[in-house]
Formats: sequence, C-alpha cells, structure tokens
Amino acid sequence: MLHADVCTCICTQVCDAEDNSPWRTQRLTTVELLMREWQRGKIPSPLFSVFGVLNHLFKVDWLHCADQGVAPDFLGNLFAYLVKHKMPGPNEDERCKALGAEVFDFYEQNDVEDRLKEFEVKTYSSSKKTTKPPKLKGSAAECRALVPFGLIAAQRHLRDDDAFEKAMKSAASHLKNCYDGLRAGNRACSHDAFYESSKAFALQYRALYRACGNGVSWRPMPKMHMFLELCSSRTELEKFRNYRDEDFGGSVSRQSRMKGSWKLLGTYARHSLDLFRCKNQAPRIVRRTIDKKTKPLHASTHTHTLSTCILNEGEFPHIHG
Repeated sequence: MLHADVCTCICTQVCDAEDNSPWRTQRLTTVELLMREWQRGKIPSPLFSVFGVLNHLFKVDWLHCADQGVAPDFLGNLFAYLVKHKMPGPNEDERCKALGAEVFDFYEQNDVEDRLKEFEVKTYSSSKKTTKPPKLKGSAAECRALVPFGLIAAQRHLRDDDAFEKAMKSAASHLKNCYDGLRAGNRACSHDAFYESSKAFALQYRALYRACGNGVSWRPMPKMHMFLELCSSRTELEKFRNYRDEDFGGSVSRQSRMKGSWKLLGTYARHSLDLFRCKNQAPRIVRRTIDKKTKPLHASTHTHTLSTCILNEGEFPHIHG
C-alpha cells in the first residue's frame, strides 16, 4: 500500500478524480516521503534502506484496491439501498431474501463458480450501522463475480427519473467497464477506458456521498484513491493482480496449520518446509564428468563445466494446497 504515499492526497480527497486534481501533479519524492513519515512518528519500511529502492517502484495491486476495495464498498451500499427501498417484503429479512434469490438466479444463469454461501443482512451490512458504511463481505473472487450482477440489479430496479438512483446506475456501469478492461481483447484501448471509467465512477460515488449529507452511507474509503492511482498509471494492470501470490500464500498457510502450538511465524515456516520435504523427494546431486576421448573443451569453459552440478530429478514441483 506504499504507492498511495507518492502523492499529497489526504483523506477528504480520496474521490477527487478530476484531471486537474492536485494529487495528479503534486508527487512526493522518496526523500519527501521518508521525511513526512518521520514527522508523523511512523517508522518507514526497511525496504527503503536497500540501494535503488524508490517510492515509485511500489505498485498498487488490483486485488486489494478493487476486488477487496471499491467493488465490495459499492456493492454493499447498492444492496443496502435495494433491500431498503426496492425489494418486496414486510421486513428487512424478507426483502433481503428476495434480493438473495436474484443473486443465486444470476449464479445459475451464468454458471458462476465463486459464490457466496449465503445472502443475509450481515452479508452487506455492518453491525455498527451508525459508524461503518455497508460493505459486501466475501472473498475477492466472490466480490468480483458480483460486479456484473450489480449492474443488472441497478438496471432492473433503479429509475432514470430519480437523480440519486441514476447516479447509482451510472456508477455500476463504470465499475463494470473497468472490470471489462481487464480482458485480453480490450487491451488496445484499456488505458483510456480505465482512466475515464475510474474517474467517472469516483465522481458518481462522491456525488452519492454528498447527496446522503456526508453521512455513513456511500462514504468513500481510502482504497478509492488507490483505485484511481492504479487506473491512471497507464500500466498493464494484469501484471499487478496478485491473484497467484494470494493463492500460493493461502495454500501454504493451510498446509502449515497446526494444533496445540504457539502461533509464531518461525514455527509455521519450519513446519511448512518440513511438510514440503516429506511430500517431495530430494534430488540426487551428481558431478558432471568429461570423457577424455572427446574433443577437449575451451580452457575458460572447462573449469566451469567441471564445477557444475546438475539435478537429475528436475526442479522441485510446486506446492499444492
């Protein structure tokens, strides 16, 4: 999350998406970033002590700023509004069941694999309704799978003659456009599409927040600015998704799970390596020899070849959870 600190944006400006927004031009150098963190009483990351590590090398990943950021924030607020104002039923639980039925119908019609196990009020609403805005609770894959449904539900239930509801429909459309830009077939125009759609999504989100009187509902979170940073960077976003890293980390953590032991990082790491050694055969290391009857090698490569060790069993297989 260090990339969010390369600009001068503050908490009240996370939805500022205009082309002339100050954060787009007022960028921090590495020295300015470190000085600001020291002045705030924070300890900078030890990575900055490595020669050549600068703040612009850190990138925002799509998984945390979108799949676990703006997407569940938007869907949580959208579902809360639909349950309160649009779904049929005498009480909140019945209206929530009506919306949940549409969600599971969407799963069946589109053969969605990453599904929510249940759809209840607690799925999108916080227990602290007066202080925390609604947010869809689920894994990154489950939230990502419901982005198309968000647009379908908005188009099905919201009206264009109501400015507030029209803003929700527009935001749902722009968020869906950002996700569509990740597809390989859309890479030719993805940079402009990401920039324009993310900007329009943030502006509509800010308008919804202000229409609610700057209260709890539709309150923009800091990941909104990270989302704007990533979509404005004109980089290949598929390189910063972090899906494989998160999946590998989850597989290792599940494999390293233990009972009746202190939860220490070193203990888990050693346990993971022990299990890896038990499940995989160690390679046999042999020294490569040279037949004297063959043509002698060049002097510069002869020594290198003699000292080269090969693994006759191949590379280690990947860890599978």
